[in-house]
Amino acid sequence: MENLPDSTEKTEITDDLPPGAERRLVQRLLAHWRSIRHEGALPRFSDVDFSDNPDIETHSFVVDLEGVTSAPTFVGVGEELAAHLEAPLVGRPVSAAPNDCLPGAAIAYMDEILDKGAPVSRGGELVTADGTTLLYRSILLPMSDDGETITGILGAANCRIVEHAELLAH
Repeated sequence: MENLPDSTEKTEITDDLPPGAERRLVQRLLAHWRSIRHEGALPRFSDVDFSDNPDIETHSFVVDLEGVTSAPTFVGVGEELAAHLEAPLVGRPVSAAPNDCLPGAAIAYMDEILDKGAPVSRGGELVTADGTTLLYRSILLPMSDDGETITGILGAANCRIVEHAELLAH
């Protein structure tokens, strides 16, 4: 896939994590989300801090559920995810995200998070528009302005390219 950054093929997020530290992006983001909850209330976007995990921010996206449009809308997409897109998603409804890109695959289960009011993580195989097969993990996290009503979603996804030999082995 010629438009992907070189880092896409790496299976580890970073090599400089301390021994025993969680390396999976979705698990680290979930741990951060849990740490910013206030007495069981849903976290606010203003409490999110990626300074200790800058790689999470580049693999994340934000969806506004209460904005000026009537449809949930992307209001932010990290650099690594944006590199996988043929067209920008910021300012566009989630329905505009193609199913064959990481944000599109991740946001596909948005209704589940809205029904449960709790984080949902999924992973799987994704074939991109150019035929590249990716193995991905994603997470959607409910966010709130008042601690109760879900007003936005913080999502993240990362992947690795499945090599041709791996496909033949299955």
